[in-house]
Amino acid sequence: MESFNSRYYPAYKSLVSMMAWLPIFFLFYNKSLGIRDIILLESVYYIAVVVLEVPSGYFSDRLGRKITLIISSITFSAAYFIFGLGTPSFLSFAIAQVLFACGYSFMSGTDTSFYFESLQRDGLADVYPEREAKVQSWAGYAGAIAALIGGYLGSIELSYGYLISLAFMIPALLITLRFEETKSDEEYHNSVVQQAKTIWNYTKLPELKWMFWYSVIIYVLIHIPYEFYQPYISLLEEGDFSLPFEAAMYSGILFAGTRFFGAIASGQSIRLTKLLGLKMLCFISITMQLLLIGILGYFFESWIILLIFLRSISMSLTTAPINAEIAPRINKNQRATYFSFQSLVSRLSFSVALILLSIPISHQVINDWPTLSAIFKYSLYGGILISTPLVFMKSGALFGNKVNTNS
Repeated sequence: MESFNSRYYPAYKSLVSMMAWLPIFFLFYNKSLGIRDIILLESVYYIAVVVLEVPSGYFSDRLGRKITLIISSITFSAAYFIFGLGTPSFLSFAIAQVLFACGYSFMSGTDTSFYFESLQRDGLADVYPEREAKVQSWAGYAGAIAALIGGYLGSIELSYGYLISLAFMIPALLITLRFEETKSDEEYHNSVVQQAKTIWNYTKLPELKWMFWYSVIIYVLIHIPYEFYQPYISLLEEGDFSLPFEAAMYSGILFAGTRFFGAIASGQSIRLTKLLGLKMLCFISITMQLLLIGILGYFFESWIILLIFLRSISMSLTTAPINAEIAPRINKNQRATYFSFQSLVSRLSFSVALILLSIPISHQVINDWPTLSAIFKYSLYGGILISTPLVFMKSGALFGNKVNTNS
């Protein structure tokens, strides 16, 4: 019989993924801030993640998965409250962004480790890849529903997207309070420094090294359209194009579409990995993302927004297979820290990308097509530059023998 953890983790993950604010956050910020301040505000989030990511993973490995997920749910809720009911300003937004960073950091790595360990304890470790793919798929469908709701409510009042997200987060918090701890009672000896050294040694193994850097690169590439497709839609609305809805509703529909197609991709990811191989699937994902960024940078046409539907497919195709490959390779006492470190490097890299993108538009305070086009073009060139080394990097036997099965 499955435990409460195994049965209700999919519900928890789906509720957390119902972030109705995602399709309207740029529009929400743009009511009070210029485009440069918005980019800097996003950098605040990613810098805060850098500070919190690895300590949160160490906290999870040291003190337990349950308390870590509870802290994540509480800080997410606080951030939603400030955005939804607080006074709009750069300072209040920055405080909420730090709380978001805490929510993401304490969830990152811990959620994957928690689910794998829960299934392992129930004797279901062998079906983890398929179960993880199903969880990612369900979370995608839940996110799609939330995006539609957020887009509709955002067309009425942009702050409503954060308030409805808070309503979804409350039952997620209640579920975390019912979770059972999966961390064993064995004595934990590693100091922070020892833990860091162990994690670094993992990243030197060929299979893990390749997957680590792929995960970082695809994270950066997937977030470029995510950050800037909303102002693209806003410009179309302000231009000569006839859009049947205002930007918030359009953004909600598009974001829902990305999550919907991403959910389908997640559900098929294990089958496609077995058919094509993990490495080939990863290269296909990177190529899709670079093409999307390039098209957004060189063309300003209303039909192009349909391509935004493909945005989430790249990461969705590889998230479950990558997690399924990494989790068994990492010792239980380092698992959450490893995933957190990978997440830290990904977010740090994107934070640096945002700061670099803000330099050529340092004096630009309004949203216009030349500025947005330049952002996408610079992102395309940078994406090609950082992706090329993967072709020559040794990858070991991906989807082959596990190098560490300690639990």
